[in-house]
Amino acid sequence: MKISIISIGKFENSPFKQVFETYLKRLKWKIELKELDLKNSHNFSIEKIKESEADLIIKNLKPNSKVIVLDEHGKQFGSIDFAKMLSDFAVSGDSDLTFIIGGANGLGKEILQKSQIKISLGKMTFPHMMVRVILIEQLYRAQSIIEGHPYHRE
Repeated sequence: MKISIISIGKFENSPFKQVFETYLKRLKWKIELKELDLKNSHNFSIEKIKESEADLIIKNLKPNSKVIVLDEHGKQFGSIDFAKMLSDFAVSGDSDLTFIIGGANGLGKEILQKSQIKISLGKMTFPHMMVRVILIEQLYRAQSIIEGHPYHRE
């Protein structure tokens, strides 16, 4: 399984970086994090920011990767269902996945339209740096469920 995570913003000195890297080391799957940063966006409208971030994201998408966006209006999954979805992708030959995490203003329409799947982490709003940690932990949990490792408990 090859997984790319495209996310707006950089960890830099964020306390979330260490937690993210801890789970990244545990994963056997190949994970690539692409941190995209929009320069001089403080003078833009929210729609212009989302449009410019969408352009950055599109430039970094691999042509044959299945695009999965994290969006508040997406489908909610339990951990076992999430693991089953990933396993089903691998079985059907879709083993190159790209998860997209937008910036503070969310994702532009163009990215939402390009996605094959929209996933919601719940009805609460999280900082996008924290969403990276939640996603990487759920990827590790999914790998553990698929392999029958006791990390996940019901």
